Amino acid sequence: MTAVEIIGVMLIFAITGIAGLVVIRFIKLPYSLALVLLGFLLSLSIQAFHWDSGIRASNFQDLMLFVLLPVLIFEAAFVLDSKLLFKFLPNVLTLATIGLLVSTVLTAVLLFYGIGHPGFPFIAALITGAVVSATDPVAVVAQLKALKAPAELNVLIEGESLFNDATAIALFTILVSIGIGAAEPDVLSGLVQFLKIFFGGVLVGMLMGCMFAFALKLLTVNVPTLVLVSLVLAYGSFYIGEHFFHVSGIVAVLFAAIAFKSHGREALSPVEDDIHTIWESIGFIANVFVFVLLGLVVSVDMFTERWLAIGLAVIAATVARFIAVYSSTSLSRFTLGQTIDPRYPPIMIWGGLRGAVTIALVLSLPTELPYWWTIQSIGFGVVLFTLIVQATTNPLLVKKLQI
Repeated sequence: MTAVEIIGVMLIFAITGIAGLVVIRFIKLPYSLALVLLGFLLSLSIQAFHWDSGIRASNFQDLMLFVLLPVLIFEAAFVLDSKLLFKFLPNVLTLATIGLLVSTVLTAVLLFYGIGHPGFPFIAALITGAVVSATDPVAVVAQLKALKAPAELNVLIEGESLFNDATAIALFTILVSIGIGAAEPDVLSGLVQFLKIFFGGVLVGMLMGCMFAFALKLLTVNVPTLVLVSLVLAYGSFYIGEHFFHVSGIVAVLFAAIAFKSHGREALSPVEDDIHTIWESIGFIANVFVFVLLGLVVSVDMFTERWLAIGLAVIAATVARFIAVYSSTSLSRFTLGQTIDPRYPPIMIWGGLRGAVTIALVLSLPTELPYWWTIQSIGFGVVLFTLIVQATTNPLLVKKLQI
């Protein structure tokens, strides 16, 4: 893409984002869904006028993985209520580890036997399971806050999503390596690699978060300085984790944000509200890009050619999510986890939307995989289902359960 095309694309995203704000003022839709629909309509208009905007799914792989995701993960971790997060941390970790693995494997089994095609092997089903098990609570959390739902429910959903995304990306990386033949399909070696990628990311993130928190003592602390420092930390922890230590950059970003906020609390507290507001704005802009991009790159062919696979994936992902949440909340009783209100699991199941991470992962699929188009179609289809059906009906469920 040329510089002029890049500027044109940026304008398209910005105008669509503003148009989305106008739409939701008159029509009660989740903002993310409004952006996807506007992006899709814009895509159809571009095709109708035979105008080549230069927008291709392949053009945005690096943008999604290396620019938008670190910002989204850092923002979500940084603005989360730390005290409540640590209170429910055992519950969150159980959901994001055992729950994610249960969801991935169950989705894979149901898809593999449901599709039953030699061109869609079990490794393809496992990759798909990991992709559609990564949750994105942006729309649901906004709804819960508007409905004044308990803060602990917000933390459970947001906290699980944060750790869930990190583990899903680490698992996806390993499964894709197996799929392209770069790694052996051995359970034990896969587990060792997963632990290395995940806990290596934890270590890198914690160290960098603590270092940057200590560095605040050497600086004149004000809002511009903290914004710059936190942005450098977000991208720096991702880059160092991925390129120097070959561990999960997303896990590093997550724990860098948590450590930075925890150990830099004294310096951050006078301007914490201002920093939160700025990071929420940055996260908002990143989400505009993510969902408009989904609307622009999704095609009708995906649904006409892969409608059966998408339908099976929606059913499989919903059933797997149900089992994963209830099995995880049951296991929490035997760990140090807090007792969860029995009305929360249905919201956690139905509010487990798919979004930025799922989109980023399917856009990053290597085309050497012969089934990449099927997985990408399934990923986009599941994201759209959760936005169109689950996000719009979730407030009714919250009211029905009297939360």
